[in-house]
Amino acid sequence: MNVRACDLLVVGGGPAGAAAAIAARRAAPELETLVLDRQRFPRDKACGDGLGPGVVARLADLEAGGIVRGRRPVERLKIVAPSGAEVVGELPAIGESARGYVVPRSEFDDALLTRAREAGADVWTGSRLQGLDAPGDGPVRVEAGGPDGPVSINARAVIAADGARSDVRRLLGVPYNDSAHTGVAIRAYVERPGGFEHMAFYFKRELLPAYGWIFPIDERGANVGVMIDAARFRRQERNLPDMLEEFLRSSGHASLEPAQSRAYMLPFASHVPPLVHGRVALVGDAGSMINPFSGEGIAYGMAAGIEAATRAVRALRSGTDDRPFEGFDGWFRRRFGEHFRASARAKWLAQRAWIADFGVRAARRRPEFVREGIELLVGEGTALSWRSLARLLVHGRS
Repeated sequence: MNVRACDLLVVGGGPAGAAAAIAARRAAPELETLVLDRQRFPRDKACGDGLGPGVVARLADLEAGGIVRGRRPVERLKIVAPSGAEVVGELPAIGESARGYVVPRSEFDDALLTRAREAGADVWTGSRLQGLDAPGDGPVRVEAGGPDGPVSINARAVIAADGARSDVRRLLGVPYNDSAHTGVAIRAYVERPGGFEHMAFYFKRELLPAYGWIFPIDERGANVGVMIDAARFRRQERNLPDMLEEFLRSSGHASLEPAQSRAYMLPFASHVPPLVHGRVALVGDAGSMINPFSGEGIAYGMAAGIEAATRAVRALRSGTDDRPFEGFDGWFRRRFGEHFRASARAKWLAQRAWIADFGVRAARRRPEFVREGIELLVGEGTALSWRSLARLLVHGRS
């Protein structure tokens, strides 16, 4: 078996892993960064494809904003209540951006991983991780498939960004989220003349406790899908394709034929596992970094990947590589913990038709409620306090 050594090993080449690799190379170009991914790029990744302002801000941090240059920007988001009432509001500003984009993951992930390669990271695609030994008192030893066959890699630090069913998480013995903290979703691509105007979330009565979305990609096409908690889905008589078909029909798009529909799983941040395991850190879907309200995960994963890589290269440079991710777990929970808790509360409320209708009625009268709801869906807001709920109920009745 071939033997390889590197300073930082990133397992997973999606947005969280690619962002980590770019950040590492920008901060410490003298350190060797290796990226492994089990698939060959470009590859499809089932997702809503929405890139909110948080993603745009992280692309700017990485000087990779050119990836979305020339794409159709999205600046407003629509929320549709079970009654059919709707509100529209501006996307929140994160950094200097108050806009988003909808880019198929086959294109976005490939472009970002290409940036990592251009930054000097060594990228191996089609290389699945097969074994991991993290002794704690020395480099992490990883067995994987390499370009020239099986290889044993000794890494001073490892960032695991290998998805919802992370091999690294499993090999570390960290249980996957149970059904109470996991979502299931299905997405398809549809087209219609005239296209779609806004990003939109639909809390339709016939779908609840699921919700639907329509995210416009360009002048004609959109990513359309449905998401539901796994625990609730088990009690449904409908399967995901039927739910998607029902959503399309109830949204007035019965004539559209969904293509490339794919189901997928989302580990919600209502339960984030321990993120640091000696010289290994979990980020992105591998660390259950998905908004439980909206299903958004790219922005949080990229932020975590950048932070983990920055901490790791700082430690590796200083010779304290026995604790390369010290403080990372606490940082993530302080940075996003209250946002995720508020988003989980908002989802619990939105799954109840009368409360969702109350909320949209109130938001039509008080624009701050629209802003707070959109912040919970695609921003980083924490506004859903008991005081906010009381105000919402008062204005919903008026």
